[in-house]
Amino acid sequence: MITREYGHYLKFLAKDHNLLLISDRHFDEFDDVKEEFNLYIQRVLNVNELDNINNTLMQNDIDIVVIDFVKNHKTAIKIYESIINYNKNMIIIGILKEKLLQKASFLLNKLDGLLFDNFNLDTLKEKLFINLSVFSSIKEISISDLKGTITSSSSDELDEFFDLYEGQLIFIVDELREYNKLLKAGELSEEILKSVSLKIQTLADIFSKEDKISNVVSIFEDFSIYLNKLDLSKIEPSSLHAFDYLCALIDDINTYMMEMFVDRVFRDVYIFQHSFENNLIFMKDAISLNDENENNSELEFF
Repeated sequence: MITREYGHYLKFLAKDHNLLLISDRHFDEFDDVKEEFNLYIQRVLNVNELDNINNTLMQNDIDIVVIDFVKNHKTAIKIYESIINYNKNMIIIGILKEKLLQKASFLLNKLDGLLFDNFNLDTLKEKLFINLSVFSSIKEISISDLKGTITSSSSDELDEFFDLYEGQLIFIVDELREYNKLLKAGELSEEILKSVSLKIQTLADIFSKEDKISNVVSIFEDFSIYLNKLDLSKIEPSSLHAFDYLCALIDDINTYMMEMFVDRVFRDVYIFQHSFENNLIFMKDAISLNDENENNSELEFF
């Protein structure tokens, strides 16, 4: 099972957002995430807040709300409806007890996220991360649409693209890191290779959406197809060392993606394109080695 490091990456998405918790209860878990947000406030769930909810949202520029439905679900539902009337695009996450699901079943397809009453910190971070990632993508698309025919520089266009996919790339890198930990620990399996293949194909799909960085699409696709079709039963024992090169390739991809989409160290795929392509060829050659040409494994890995 992949453990996603939401605690580390949440700050990248939460820093520009304002969170409102509506509940009569105190949650230690929210104490641990509130510093990640630009603004965090809590309001008591009662009829007074129902009357003032529009002012609360407007004055604090709230864009994500967590509502506690556990103790007073009738008032909570009314507050939910008021928020939707105020802004139908607001992210709303609900805290419910499982036994209340039937009473609030009509909300299940309307809420952006659901937390059961016994949620822990990791679950909270996961819900916030995923919803903010989706919200950021939608927001960037809306901004792009509003610009219409306004001409922007290539740099601005790339920044918009990086902003749009930053959250998703962080998510992919996190999963690739976890798969790589398993590979480095010797847990080599076709299931893991196919999982890595799927993530690499997702990277290819993302890069294909922007012409300025699409040169690496074919390399990612080649890498993905190779891993997906790789039959471990046909690998010579003398070639198993080559999977160290696979781990190095995955590490390189993770570094390049973070430096490109998050840290914005560079914008040109040429910086890593040829190196990555050569290393991929080298890895394939190494994996195909047999006992007769094992000595060739001493070739330098770029």
